[in-house]
Amino acid sequence: MTARIGMVLAGAGILLTLACASHTHFPESSLTGGVFEVKIDNSLMPQSVNAKRGDEVRWINMSNAPVDVSVVQTREELISCQKGFASTNLGYLFGTSEYENIVMATVRPNEFASLCFAIPGKYVYTVRKDPSTTGSLDKTSGSITIE
Repeated sequence: MTARIGMVLAGAGILLTLACASHTHFPESSLTGGVFEVKIDNSLMPQSVNAKRGDEVRWINMSNAPVDVSVVQTREELISCQKGFASTNLGYLFGTSEYENIVMATVRPNEFASLCFAIPGKYVYTVRKDPSTTGSLDKTSGSITIE
């Protein structure tokens, strides 16, 4: 009986390893070589970015406190590279009419997070600073236009 349980656990481990190995991971940087920086401090500089498909947009935290950067993504294939972002799948909590996925990154001071967009369009992002560091909810929005 113990040998049978061991074989089942070993088989499950092999399947899990194969599933993880076959999962495609996004590259961490642009495949086109284009990199656009948004510097976060008291404001966003620049607040809007025009880029091409596959170019990398980097949010660099120049402030002295962590910030959260979030982008609403309606299609899974929207992103072609990412560094520091994670998918939250929480769009339904905000009462949206369609399924939306929100990708978020917490960016510490003097660090960055980045995304590459694969589909042309205009994307709005939000940067939030922790209320405990600013004394109030500090939220700023910007946009990315992909040609």
